Amino acid sequence: MRAHRLPGAGQLLLLLLLVFNLLPIYFILENSVKSPLEFASSTLSFPKALQWSNYGAAWDKVGPSLYHTSVIIAASVVAIVAFSAMSAYSFSKLRFPLKNTLFLLVFGLLLIPGFLTLIPLYLQIKKLGLSDSYLALILPYIAGGQAFSIFVLKTFFEQLPDEIFEAARIDGAGNIRIFSTVVLPLSVPICTTVAIINITSLWNDYLLPSLLLDRSHQTITMALVAFEAAAGNYGLSDYGGMMAAYLIAAVPLLLLFSLLMRNFVEGISSGSIKM
Repeated sequence: MRAHRLPGAGQLLLLLLLVFNLLPIYFILENSVKSPLEFASSTLSFPKALQWSNYGAAWDKVGPSLYHTSVIIAASVVAIVAFSAMSAYSFSKLRFPLKNTLFLLVFGLLLIPGFLTLIPLYLQIKKLGLSDSYLALILPYIAGGQAFSIFVLKTFFEQLPDEIFEAARIDGAGNIRIFSTVVLPLSVPICTTVAIINITSLWNDYLLPSLLLDRSHQTITMALVAFEAAAGNYGLSDYGGMMAAYLIAAVPLLLLFSLLMRNFVEGISSGSIKM
């Protein structure tokens, strides 16, 4: 018979880390179906009666904001990937004057902290009359996501063999056709990785939406903060509803990662991103 080896120190460490990572998920799940009294008595024990009404109350608070967030992020990320891919292709495979200088300027944007441009950005959006609209976030998100995305995609495009592009040009293909029929099909994993990184960052953004949007256009983070502020009631806070709201806000990202995880891993393993 084949002998079974005892888990090594490395396996035990991974198991311990897995348990620590799963504890917050368990905490949210079991507390999302608790009444305020059960939450006050114990935060780790499983509830005796499941309060599914917490999810209804949470959806009333954060449900509409999911639509606003989805529209803003979908438009922003599609534009980020499209524009950065075209720019990265130009920087990696085309020749034009001041190419290296322009790329250094783009790369230099990564070195500028975001809070330094927050006030000028706020004043500019207000002056253009775009506040309290989707464009108040979509345009800054598109501009802010370009530098990192261009850097990542340029690194990937430079690894593509030049023979592929030479063969396409011999067949009479121009740059637009090469980009659409050669570059994009080969870069689906890395484009997916760039998209997921931007989606995660924008989904969790609170500061810029809170400055530029009103309550009729509020994002999921604004709705969660507003729910937290309104949940307290003489020391007996609706923590069950808050936990349910957190879980509802996390479900879209969990579904996205589960559907695109394979492409995400392939994009990271391609050598373009080192984490």
